[in-house]
Amino acid sequence: MSSVKVAVRVRPFNNREISNNAKIIITMAGSTTTITGGNAPDRTHSFNFDYSYWSFNKNDSNFASQQQVYQDLGVEMLDHAFEGYNVCIFAYGQTGSGKSYTMMGKPNDENEMGIIPRLCNHLFQKIHDNLDLNLKYSVEY
Repeated sequence: MSSVKVAVRVRPFNNREISNNAKIIITMAGSTTTITGGNAPDRTHSFNFDYSYWSFNKNDSNFASQQQVYQDLGVEMLDHAFEGYNVCIFAYGQTGSGKSYTMMGKPNDENEMGIIPRLCNHLFQKIHDNLDLNLKYSVEY
């Protein structure tokens, strides 16, 4: 079990970016994310993360869905919580970068719900499926 995992996700352009003719300057291959220098295309910077999620275009073969992000990050977190470990997830980034969508998504849409509602559903399903009547659960903050 790794104590810290870092994931990055590329979101689609928003309306403002589309109207400004924004250009995509990020590529992803496996866990490597490469940023090309925009005005200086010969300058690139590559970074390695535990997970690099390409969610720019749903039609791309390597598109990372909400389900995939949850499978990679949320399932393991919940497993560790049931093993007695403390777990934490947080999203960091500038306003409009897609944090709320990744974390919450559209909670009433099965395909678009984010990590938190999926984790809650999975948590309560695991509790419901447990047959050990002597086992007790508590959630504290």
